[in-house]
Amino acid sequence: MSPSPEHLPPFSGDETTCPKCSHNEAHTEYKEAEKVWIGSIEGISASERLERRCVRCDYEWDEALNPPAKDGA
Repeated sequence: MSPSPEHLPPFSGDETTCPKCSHNEAHTEYKEAEKVWIGSIEGISASERLERRCVRCDYEWDEALNPPAKDGA
């Protein structure tokens, strides 16, 4: 089972460093929560997250969502 959002590393920014090859450019793609069925029981196999992919080596890793700050927060 994939980590829950509170266990994902925080969003590392637009200019992030790949944890595999240290390149400083990665694509970001939003991924919805994935639902699975085991018999008649519905579950979630992965929570919503940001999937990062290194431009150089194609290594992929997940990070937590980065919602905008709310006014007054």
